Amino acid sequence: MIRGRCLFRLPSIERVSLRTRLTKPIRRASTQPKPQPTTTTTTTYPKPRSLTRYLRTSPRLSLTYSFTKYFLASALLLHIFFEYFYVLELAWGISMLPTIASANDWVLISKLYRRGRNLHVGDVVSFKHPDKMGEYAVKRIVGMPGDFVVEGTPGKGGSGRMLQVPMGHCWVIGDNLTWSRDSRTFGALPLALVTGKVVRVFSFRQGWRKLNHGLQPAYAESDALD
Repeated sequence: MIRGRCLFRLPSIERVSLRTRLTKPIRRASTQPKPQPTTTTTTTYPKPRSLTRYLRTSPRLSLTYSFTKYFLASALLLHIFFEYFYVLELAWGISMLPTIASANDWVLISKLYRRGRNLHVGDVVSFKHPDKMGEYAVKRIVGMPGDFVVEGTPGKGGSGRMLQVPMGHCWVIGDNLTWSRDSRTFGALPLALVTGKVVRVFSFRQGWRKLNHGLQPAYAESDALD
């Protein structure tokens, strides 16, 4: 028996594993508490109500909301009616005597004829005054585009020259020729300034009355003698 020597040798792999096993430090249990898993919380807010629903359900504002809604709807309907259908205006002045009185006569104007739509000679129209900004006037049409009219007043002197009404215009004259400022003063009226046609006249004494054509055919003296 030989002392101090090993009769057999361990493989290199086993020696490495044994050495690692002997030299590997022993892990001790940690005294620190384990971190707890974090939980995320979300805050939910109530869904906001719409303004219309709030106004309807609020006892203090429900009456105000209903009144405002119907008031605006009524105002819109009245605006559409007066702007595109009919309007009642108070007439004043003596230029349309005796058809329209100088005071206390109301004229019903149809906006369906504005801008010269479906107008004919003899119609009484309302228009924006071409010489006076912001003022309106009522006259009778005596000439449409292409018609020939007398420049002055028949039988009252003047040149008596004939004029042809240009396209897009009309010739308007008041029934009271002596006291009327019309196309004889400011020339042919653009149809774009026509705001409507007078279809009825109202007065507290006579009530509603319809306007007649107002124009009579003119004959020469030779025709009258025949």
